[in-house]
Amino acid sequence: MAKLASLCFFKKDYDTAIYFFEKLMTLDATNGNWPGFLAYVYYEQEKYEKAIPYFEKSVDLSPNSPFIYFLLGNSYSRLGKIKEATWCYELAIFLDFDIYGAHVDFAKKYEKMGQKEKALEEYILAYEIDPRDKKIKKKIDALSQ
Repeated sequence: MAKLASLCFFKKDYDTAIYFFEKLMTLDATNGNWPGFLAYVYYEQEKYEKAIPYFEKSVDLSPNSPFIYFLLGNSYSRLGKIKEATWCYELAIFLDFDIYGAHVDFAKKYEKMGQKEKALEEYILAYEIDPRDKKIKKKIDALSQ
């Protein structure tokens, strides 16, 4: 069922992916991955208010998940809740998470999927963290045209 949920997500059939991830949460209520995946489906649709409770449930079940804290921080940040976002980013860093690398990885994935605007956003965020990387600056310039 997890593979089917993921396949639906990658095909952008979000409603069906949500259905399957909710089922997985019911079947395996102690697994922190399922609410994390469900939250990510909402996150990708920019439905941050819906994503946040599932990210929070995910970290309650799996507290050593720096990537989930990072995504939770992004969700709070995009809703203008900077204090909450900062707290989540600090936890992600404390758990040894490479936020710069995550933004670059997201940018590359968005670029491969043809989502240039989202890729540009992620490259800009990475560049703001570390402006020394000239390759990232070139990517930003290329995607801005």
